[in-house]
Amino acid sequence: CGSMMEFFLSPTFWKTVLASTTPVMLATLAANMMTKSGIFNLAIEGTMLICALTGVIASAFTQNLWIGCLTAVVMGVVISFIFGYFALVMKGAMNACGVAVNLIATGGTVFVLVMLTGSKANSSALKSLTFPVVNIPVLKDIPVLGTIFSGQNLVTYIAWAIVAVTAWMLYKTKLGINIRAVGENPAAAKAAGLSVLKHQFAALAICGVSCAFGGMYLSMGALKSFTTGMVAGRGYMSLAMDAMSQGNPIVGCLSSLLYGFSDTITVYLQLYSKIDLKLIEAFPYLFIIVVLVIIQSIRKMVARRKEKLASLEQLRSQQAA
Repeated sequence: CGSMMEFFLSPTFWKTVLASTTPVMLATLAANMMTKSGIFNLAIEGTMLICALTGVIASAFTQNLWIGCLTAVVMGVVISFIFGYFALVMKGAMNACGVAVNLIATGGTVFVLVMLTGSKANSSALKSLTFPVVNIPVLKDIPVLGTIFSGQNLVTYIAWAIVAVTAWMLYKTKLGINIRAVGENPAAAKAAGLSVLKHQFAALAICGVSCAFGGMYLSMGALKSFTTGMVAGRGYMSLAMDAMSQGNPIVGCLSSLLYGFSDTITVYLQLYSKIDLKLIEAFPYLFIIVVLVIIQSIRKMVARRKEKLASLEQLRSQQAA
């Protein structure tokens, strides 16, 4: 018990929580944008996987980190637009289009990997570049806080900036208000003169950028190479985080910390427990499912209570009349 408390109270533990949160936070932001624009996008998982490999290949062949980053971002937007074309323009079933992208990503990344490296497992044969760790002046010298918040990968800081800018855009700019209007009531938005498709594709572009950085963090930040299937369900997990946050990027960022927390706990379980490894690996997903069920149950109870109070108030007003 003492070793467990020491583990949880360690600044290193909370530093790892923030690091583990990064890819899921970016995926959750992508899911939030889709919810706000009225799109159900299952392709977040596949988009992240393709971008993770694209960044590695582009940086390896150009030996320029920023060209690799830009190529992955462009690829993220292109994949999101391809999904949007089939789901929104061609009116295909959104869930089917998302599954198609994920299947293409799963097989396609392995095919490209074998073509370039001869390996089905990883891209270690490619000398790709990685994002640096950033030590923030002054902050790095502060005990505890410096350990937790300084020394993170550059993509982690970029992720926080993307969340803040996107939240500001959604609630404080004309574009954001229009995207939300299109998502809430497309017919009314169209009647008001807004282009539904244009604003949904704008949301898809932001989704693609967010997925790109999420994928690159995994292959060019947390790890130094691409590994087959390395997204490992984080794209699907973002849908659960989106359900918790109900499309709000700030709340989505905070809910993503739950995944980071549960994922970091698995390190403790591997070190100090005798639980089966497969069960330990499933722990973050089981934890999030339990939390989501509890939150949804509380929301239903609150909704029922509001309905009951509203009906009582209506009854009282009728009796008074």
